[in-house]
Amino acid sequence: MFNLNRRYIADFDWVLFSLALAVAAFGVLEISSVQPGLWRRQLIGIGIGVGLMFATTLYDYRRVVNAAPYLYGIGVTLLALVLTPLGKEVNGNRSWLYFGNFGFQPSEMAKIFTLLFLAYYLSGVKKRPLDLKSIVVAVAIWTVPTVLVFLENDTGSALSFTSFLAATLFLAGLRWSWVVAAVGALLIGLVVAGPVIKNCKSYKCERIKAVYWPELAQERFRYQNNQAEIAVGSGAIIGKGPGGSTQGSLGFLPEVHNDFIFAVASEEWGFLGSSLSLTTYLLIIARLIQIARRSRERVGLLLVAGLAALLLYHVTVNVGMVIRLLPIMGIPLPLMSFGSTSVVATCFGLGLAISVRLRRFVN
Repeated sequence: MFNLNRRYIADFDWVLFSLALAVAAFGVLEISSVQPGLWRRQLIGIGIGVGLMFATTLYDYRRVVNAAPYLYGIGVTLLALVLTPLGKEVNGNRSWLYFGNFGFQPSEMAKIFTLLFLAYYLSGVKKRPLDLKSIVVAVAIWTVPTVLVFLENDTGSALSFTSFLAATLFLAGLRWSWVVAAVGALLIGLVVAGPVIKNCKSYKCERIKAVYWPELAQERFRYQNNQAEIAVGSGAIIGKGPGGSTQGSLGFLPEVHNDFIFAVASEEWGFLGSSLSLTTYLLIIARLIQIARRSRERVGLLLVAGLAALLLYHVTVNVGMVIRLLPIMGIPLPLMSFGSTSVVATCFGLGLAISVRLRRFVN
């Protein structure tokens, strides 16, 4: 345990906490603007998340990391249960688990649990650079939850697991030849996939065509992209002001309180407001990178850097799909999108990062 004393208060990362709270508060404001009945539920989720964040900082993060195999097992079990009758399909994704009236998305916590297990395993590998066996084991750890999430038809969340796998492997000592080979394989895959996607009629292919080949996509798949573009563009420089969103409040843009909350923010606060929110996210990620660099232990470095990579993925993909640079794939904007599970999981991750900072001088 880490006693609640002057050192704790002085060394606590109040900057990171304040930035995260500012983003969450802005999210509540935007949710109340387009879905007035949901902001109270979001506040409850934020309250639980902040409480969990502070509770996590009171414990040595290494104790949490040592429990990673068990947390990983819990996460995988919950993901498997989603594929049973306990799971519920929402918006085409079977990613919700219900116990009576209580429902949550196991994939959000499974991301943090998997990251913990990867940091736990890779920090114990002594060989540098990583040998093939270590890479295979790390990929196996990543594969199980990723496949389960993919089977839930939640492609965006499944791909998010790749962000921290790549970050932790690279920082753990992946050979540059492997990095170059992976990038080359990705580029070749994209080139080969292009013609296939153009002739494909599946839901996922239509989503991709709606962005890169809109003339080939069905109208119903272009609709959400078009409405998001209208919302962002109509905000101009300074926006329409609080409550001024027409695309969101009038129901033109689906899932406006969740995956497309950034479109509402852009419409109401314009280029300046959306730039400020993105700058806040950038500062949060930069703060996490700073904590990772100052960590005295490899496990702290891997854990916090992996969290930074995960948040960067979420922000990049969510904003990218809103401004029509990336296909729509149902990725929430951290702390801002409506959803208690995502908020609580993000706060748990930030709590672990602050715990690493608090104990950077502790052997």
